[in-house]
Amino acid sequence: MAEESEVPGVKKMKLLRCMDWLQKQNSLDMKKLSQQNKNDIQFIIQTNADRKNFLLSVAEDEATVPDGVYEPAIEPKAVPLHRLRTESLRLDCEWQACLWHFTDYEEFQKHIRNHISNLHVLKNDDSVEYVCLWDVCGHKTPDFNEMVRHINYHAYHARLLAIGLNGRATLNLARCKKDSSKRNQLPPLLSEHVCMWVGCEERFNCIQTLFDHVKLHIKYSERTLCSWAGCGLTFARRSLLSMHLRSHTGERLIACYHCGQHFACNRKLADHLRRQNVYPHSSYPCSVCGVSCATEYLLREHARQHVSAYACALCDMSAPTPAALAQHVRYRHLPAQHARTHACPHCPYRAVNSSDLRKHIPTHTRKKKRIKNEQLEDDISDEDNSEDEVKTPKPQKKYACHMCPEKHTKVFSRGSRLTTHLVNVHGAQWPFGHSRFRYQISEDGMYRLTTTRYEVLEVSKKIVDGYSGPKESLNTTFEFNVRQVAEATETAPRRFEITLKGDNEEKASLPMKTEKLEPPEGSVEITIDDVDEHGNVISSEVIYT
Repeated sequence: MAEESEVPGVKKMKLLRCMDWLQKQNSLDMKKLSQQNKNDIQFIIQTNADRKNFLLSVAEDEATVPDGVYEPAIEPKAVPLHRLRTESLRLDCEWQACLWHFTDYEEFQKHIRNHISNLHVLKNDDSVEYVCLWDVCGHKTPDFNEMVRHINYHAYHARLLAIGLNGRATLNLARCKKDSSKRNQLPPLLSEHVCMWVGCEERFNCIQTLFDHVKLHIKYSERTLCSWAGCGLTFARRSLLSMHLRSHTGERLIACYHCGQHFACNRKLADHLRRQNVYPHSSYPCSVCGVSCATEYLLREHARQHVSAYACALCDMSAPTPAALAQHVRYRHLPAQHARTHACPHCPYRAVNSSDLRKHIPTHTRKKKRIKNEQLEDDISDEDNSEDEVKTPKPQKKYACHMCPEKHTKVFSRGSRLTTHLVNVHGAQWPFGHSRFRYQISEDGMYRLTTTRYEVLEVSKKIVDGYSGPKESLNTTFEFNVRQVAEATETAPRRFEITLKGDNEEKASLPMKTEKLEPPEGSVEITIDDVDEHGNVISSEVIYT
């Protein structure tokens, strides 16, 4: 009797739950129900975002590209090097819920174009946004033509990934250890792909079509002349011209299957993977900083970073690359109103670049404090759970003063403390243009002040002879008039005349007065003109013998 009396109670409870659920469903906003398609797309986008977060949470030494649902594990195949780009390629379509794969590149491109007609659209109040559903991509744009170029680029990039996968086995390379959550994020394609061959103005929405079009120019070039606007170089063979044109078109031949970075040749991919897999028994240490390099070639490339080949015209700073010199000028010499263009949304702070802004924004939140509290709680719980475990502390860096006597050498745990000691006790100062002291590890494991700087001889002479103390910051208030003087030809780019605006505008626009020099007695006047194929005079020079 007890069991029979309990059955109606259970049925009544289930009925109440069903009625409660129906009541909640009927109370939903009708606007949400009308956007069912939009919610489906948001679910797919959120799935891609969750996959990215999973990839970011994996440790670097265990990182890999996880397989999708029902996606077979792909192993690289070793193929002959001269057939690496044509044989045993598995071209996978990574569009959401698409399991097709191909071996023929043309069929693969046609298949990818079919996804353009199935684009998902997010409709806002007065605008439309197209969403790319390629795996770990998430690209959005209101421009339909840009989305077409973007999807076509995915087909081209997928072929490079397939080549890079087999290239890893062919070249006997280790797996990449970088973050794979951005392996399918592509460069911006805001404009059409334009052929800049002189006399050709073809435009394309597919980058592979541009590459095929340029090959026709190479095939029918009479003197193996590069007629790309402003170039004019000639080559002995068409193969060399084809390799050169990749610098104009941006064509790449191989990509890293793990992180998605693409390269112009196999050597670049090999260097990319070898840098991440340096073995102690076969490494080449740098004599300046002690960094281990995988090959002798990478050691030479690394050593260039220690040699400054470019001098600053405003101070005695020198840099190893033009980019490093431009970064120095941007931070040290440009006025703040022109250099700091990245504004913080929470305070008046403005950063020089986006990286500095990303580091600044967390200062407005309590994220760091919360993370520290969680770490302390985890440490306390670990100590309670495993009292017998002995944690090996990480060895601390030690910074030693090179100016103190050997018996009374001061050793510090931080470089900033050694900097304070050098300035206050020994009166050390860094040259104008440098922002801080730099330290390097010594043979005994101590970090000491770097007292030498490697420079090219011409740069050292320029700094010693031409430097006369700190100069004023750059003035960026000048305005200029730009006027085109000549059109581009096969051997010369377009030429422009630039004059200064302002008070001296009239003087700058007037032609300069030139005085004719009379030749010395008994000399012969020779005029040398440089002309192009069409007879246009490029430059002229008069010589007296």
